[in-house]
Amino acid sequence: MTAVPPRIFALLFSVLHWPLVLAGTAAECPVVPATMRAVRLVGHGGPEQLKFESVAVPTLKAGEVLVRVSAASVNPVDWKIRENASSTTQLPWIPGGDAAGVIAAVHKDVRDWHCGEAVVAYLDNVPQGSYAEFVAVPAADVARKPAALTFREGAAYPLVAVTAWQAVEAARVAKGERVLIQGGSGGVGSMALQIAKTRGAYVIATASSSNLDYVRSIGADLAVDYTKNELESIHDADVLIDTVGGETLKESLGAVRRGGRAVTVTGRLPGDACATAGIACAKAGSNNEGNVLGQITDLFAHGKLRINIDSTFPLEQAGAAQERSRTGHPRGKIILDVRADAGQQ
Repeated sequence: MTAVPPRIFALLFSVLHWPLVLAGTAAECPVVPATMRAVRLVGHGGPEQLKFESVAVPTLKAGEVLVRVSAASVNPVDWKIRENASSTTQLPWIPGGDAAGVIAAVHKDVRDWHCGEAVVAYLDNVPQGSYAEFVAVPAADVARKPAALTFREGAAYPLVAVTAWQAVEAARVAKGERVLIQGGSGGVGSMALQIAKTRGAYVIATASSSNLDYVRSIGADLAVDYTKNELESIHDADVLIDTVGGETLKESLGAVRRGGRAVTVTGRLPGDACATAGIACAKAGSNNEGNVLGQITDLFAHGKLRINIDSTFPLEQAGAAQERSRTGHPRGKIILDVRADAGQQ
């Protein structure tokens, strides 16, 4: 029998054992510190109620992974809870509904995730949010970050895109329908616009004068300047998706044909006005049932969706970031840089 040369034997051995080495590397997790930097809401009122503190790193429960946060996003719900003295949110509370980062620890019963994987996270089902260096997340609510996106971009879309997806689903948007998006340049509105386009809809989007070109650039077939009352000329939309609420929602019903449909993601539905206009109205929820986040992430990975970053702030300036959101005029999302690699892929 011919002997195998030592060099060839070593090569064969390394190839045959490569999957085992790789698996072993994936299972190795870093040492997680006992404490972390975080911003906590300690009372209701202005941005001074947000405190930059050192707190304990979350302890994992069954089914959870620990994400080392690189970037977190700011959503209107964050400052609305801050201002709402009747909120039932237990204080002190770490705000933040979405994040992007790297898995730093995995509960022993989680099989599909490993330390070192870059992920995005939807945080609607957690007691403490992402304005922190670490966050514990149900494994079902994370998805692999698309390689082409930075951590900032990854953190920007989970909550708004899941909300927009649920609104488009609730509205039963179909190919060829005329869909009006109220608030087309905002976080949820810009996502609803793009998701409706993936369904083959003709999309009409409202925006301020300065954001008309932006909503066109992400797919709006018709951009309507709400500051000039241009919406008054539209009366034949099949579907309204509202992200503004209040009087804007009520006034928008006039743009929908009789027998059409309206869905809002915020505020109260004007039931009497819907009935008078002959429009089926509904309020959309926001949940990740059916792995909505995974489906959305696939669209990002294939270039079907994109997210715009309005502005970035360091974690310790979370109050200023919330005040930027509070103006109601961001173009896309506001991001908190938690780590120095937030702008990297």
